Amino acid sequence: MLKGYELVLRLYDPYRRRIYEYNTMIRPTGYYLKPIHVVYKALGYVKLRYVYFGRYWYRLHKTHSSSSKYKVKWIYVGRDKPDPHLPDPPLNPFEGLRMIAINDDIVVTREVFEALRKLSQSILGEDIFVEVPEEKPPKKDPYESLGPLGFFLPF
Repeated sequence: MLKGYELVLRLYDPYRRRIYEYNTMIRPTGYYLKPIHVVYKALGYVKLRYVYFGRYWYRLHKTHSSSSKYKVKWIYVGRDKPDPHLPDPPLNPFEGLRMIAINDDIVVTREVFEALRKLSQSILGEDIFVEVPEEKPPKKDPYESLGPLGFFLPF
């Protein structure tokens, strides 16, 4: 989907803000909810970003370094809420969606595309994702396998 990455992030922005507010609220516990996981991969000159929406819980561990500055170590603790005393995180309708971003373009499955269209309709009141019809290969000429004279050539 051309220029789809920017559209997805624009659509996701209100939920991102709620999760940031939630993280501010739970900061004293040392836990952090990361709503998006991005894996970077280079294929030659093309840089891919595999983007996963979900709930990724981390524990932040601060240590002093020799220069009296804090070093922060992120320790992954799982996808389930690590402490039952933590308040429930805000709902995130993007959870479970995944895509591959190539610059500003995205590659998604039909299922993810339909989910994005529904989210766009419910959040913005309009479908901002345009479906591009699949290109069908041109019809093959049935006489193409025949030689230039209209019959099979023996060699």
